[in-house]
Amino acid sequence: MDKPSPYALYMGTLAPNSRRSIQSQLNKIADIMEWPPDSREQMFHQVDYQIACRIKVELAQQGSSGKTINRAMSTIRNIVKVAVLMGVIPENQLIQLSSIKHEKSPQYQGNPLNATQVMALLSYLDLDKSVVGFRNKAIFGLLLGAGLRRSELVALKLNDLTLAENRLIVQKGKGNKRRIAFLPDWCVERLHTWLLLRGNEGEYLFNPVNRTKRINIKLGITTETIYQLVRSVSNHVGLNNLSPHDLRRTFITRLLEQDVDLNTVRQMAGHADISTTIIYDKRDQAVMQKAAAKLSYNKQKDL
Repeated sequence: MDKPSPYALYMGTLAPNSRRSIQSQLNKIADIMEWPPDSREQMFHQVDYQIACRIKVELAQQGSSGKTINRAMSTIRNIVKVAVLMGVIPENQLIQLSSIKHEKSPQYQGNPLNATQVMALLSYLDLDKSVVGFRNKAIFGLLLGAGLRRSELVALKLNDLTLAENRLIVQKGKGNKRRIAFLPDWCVERLHTWLLLRGNEGEYLFNPVNRTKRINIKLGITTETIYQLVRSVSNHVGLNNLSPHDLRRTFITRLLEQDVDLNTVRQMAGHADISTTIIYDKRDQAVMQKAAAKLSYNKQKDL
């Protein structure tokens, strides 16, 4: 019986949602390095200091953020670590990789959309009356109405959704944690229309649609599909370089703008720590100015 590769062993330790995201990134690296498709799994644990530095440079030249590059390097180190523990490669290779410095990235990345920009996105989506158009409206509905991560959205199953209660169960969020998301009416309407077209057969909530407008209910969509969809739609309305995570930032910021307390926002976003939620707070100085105007120590005024 053949031993599993260090790549396969490491991927087996990840939650399904994380596995899809990591696989997508590793496939991108393999494409950049022009590794043969039939031997890619065996290439990752052979990455040494020189190859790792080249991967960093190539990712940077293709516009990857510091955070994305750091995650790629961390994943490769973890695969190499598994290879060391298996006795496949010398420990010195892992030590060398550990000496590679992290890329610096701004503490606050990305930008949330304002209400006008969100309406521009939704209005553009409403123009498409095709099957894929209705699917895309439902996808954007969940990105903006529930703040889902890409990995969470593509993993959704039909039985995770209870439209009658405006409720969605995210079975495996970040850290493999389960949470309940409640949906606004406008989001439920978009999901309802998509389900009427899709039907109740199959497993995944969102599926590929081919050129003949046939829905392949046997398959789910990928995180890369979500990324390309958001980029394409946002570019058409003049919001260049928008990412799916910017829609999550928009969801969190909008809740805070509407005076939802931080702990409730934390729970709705699926954050384990409230300090993470604070990082997403993109409200501007106008909010602080408004809060300061309300501050009073006059008892009569307060009454």
